Amino acid sequence: MSMALSGPEVGPQAEALALAALVRDCVTSGVERRALHLRLSALPEALRETRHRQMIDEVLAPVMRPTRARRFELPGGDLVIVSPPPGQHLEEVHAALSRLLPEATDGPLSTTMRLPAEGARLLSVVEGAMGLVLQRESASPTDVLPLPSATELEAALRALATADLAAALRNHPIWRLGDGQATPTPLWTETRVHLPDLMERLLPGASLAGAPALGRLFRRAAERRLLAELARPQVARAMDPACLPLSLGSVTETEGLRFDAALGPAGREQLVICVPLSDVLADPAGAALAARLARERGWTLGLDELEPWHLARMDLRALDPGLIRLRFRAEWLAGSVAERAALDASLPRDRDRVVLMGADAPVAIAWAWQRGITAFMGKVLDARR
Repeated sequence: MSMALSGPEVGPQAEALALAALVRDCVTSGVERRALHLRLSALPEALRETRHRQMIDEVLAPVMRPTRARRFELPGGDLVIVSPPPGQHLEEVHAALSRLLPEATDGPLSTTMRLPAEGARLLSVVEGAMGLVLQRESASPTDVLPLPSATELEAALRALATADLAAALRNHPIWRLGDGQATPTPLWTETRVHLPDLMERLLPGASLAGAPALGRLFRRAAERRLLAELARPQVARAMDPACLPLSLGSVTETEGLRFDAALGPAGREQLVICVPLSDVLADPAGAALAARLARERGWTLGLDELEPWHLARMDLRALDPGLIRLRFRAEWLAGSVAERAALDASLPRDRDRVVLMGADAPVAIAWAWQRGITAFMGKVLDARR
């Protein structure tokens, strides 16, 4: 299998990285800029002829002449113009292009943004252009739903104790693929409860997004239900190598201990339990207990929700996680030489302990290979099953 990066030419890729670096600098320094994003990649083929591009260039000319604006052409054909404030020229061009260009089926073709406030939004444009994000989930409408009443939440937790989780489970493989290796090798299957689906079923018309403590309570209850199901002897005996993302507290719950016992020595050797870093920081004693259980019982303790800077600033020797899961970010490609060197230095020396999540494009695999990382979760390898 060839993982060589293909597609857009070097020019647009380089401009995309330069734009990402500019956005990062604006966010870091607080320097204000105005940006105009033209989604020319969404134009119908009939409007992509040379004469149409010339018309667009003519509309853009007033922006480029009198200001210190910079123009970035992204892979796929999109354009981004970044200008110092106040940006009246961008607004004028935006209005003109809105009249010139048709409305796309998924939104306007011309959009203005403010930096640094909308830096994440513009970085998502760069990610999409570079193929780093193949599909984004739409914003969840539950964010604006009200909190459930105490009675509703209590009823949902009671129902959860016996609920069938099959429809809410998500299974994602974790692969090993070394540079030059022809076929990915499965390491574990991550199994987790998809909480939005479960909440929609048990708390219809309500959301826990505004109450983190209640959200954690619901998650722990869902994990206890999952562990109770996995602890059934026939299920535990048939388990393949598994990775379970769990709250730290769930590891030492009654259901967690029963699951541990049901697995037996051979099953534990194939089990990884990944706990969030936030839980470890909030409960160091609980983290120490989980680490001791992992050593004594024979399963692997992993850490989730880490950023490279966490690794650089924390002493993890006492916890000694057997697995560290990092999520790939486009910003890693656009950092300065010093920033990239610092990121590389923060990675564990034992790269076999690192799993790169979000490997949704070949560029993520290539970035990891350059650093000796060969374990992945993401769409690139899932598509090759």
